[in-house]
Amino acid sequence: MRISGRRLGGAVARLLVLVVVAVAVIAGVRWRAAGVAHAITPPAGATVPASGADTDVLDRAAIIERSLRNDRGEATVRIYAVPPGSPWLQSRQIVATQLDHWEQRGDCADRPDASIVECAWREPTRWWPREVALTMVRLSPTGPDGSRPTYVIIGSAVGA
Repeated sequence: MRISGRRLGGAVARLLVLVVVAVAVIAGVRWRAAGVAHAITPPAGATVPASGADTDVLDRAAIIERSLRNDRGEATVRIYAVPPGSPWLQSRQIVATQLDHWEQRGDCADRPDASIVECAWREPTRWWPREVALTMVRLSPTGPDGSRPTYVIIGSAVGA
């Protein structure tokens, strides 16, 4: 019992079409999922600044937005005011727990004397990974008590 060349060619062609369709469906699903920025809940006690943020904070937010922008679209960047003296570790952990199994990019250690502390994560996928950036901006001390106004900037980008 021999399979003719014509039947064998037809079976191989059908199998090849099935593989191509399966890969196209997987790529299409991933493409659509990567087109949505990951929503991040801000740390406890964070509020949207009522009177707007300081110019330095707005400039830093613009830098983050520009660095996360890609050919798929603009990044979602949100600014939150947090109570002075809010710990960096708490903000970082709250964001990191929302990004289960995402790769941390760079050193996210806190430097209490630093005015800007940053951390970023990248989705662990081969096709169009999404990115999230967290930045804490501590401004110069103001007021009689010497407290430093503190802001958290959270940026989320669609996959590129």
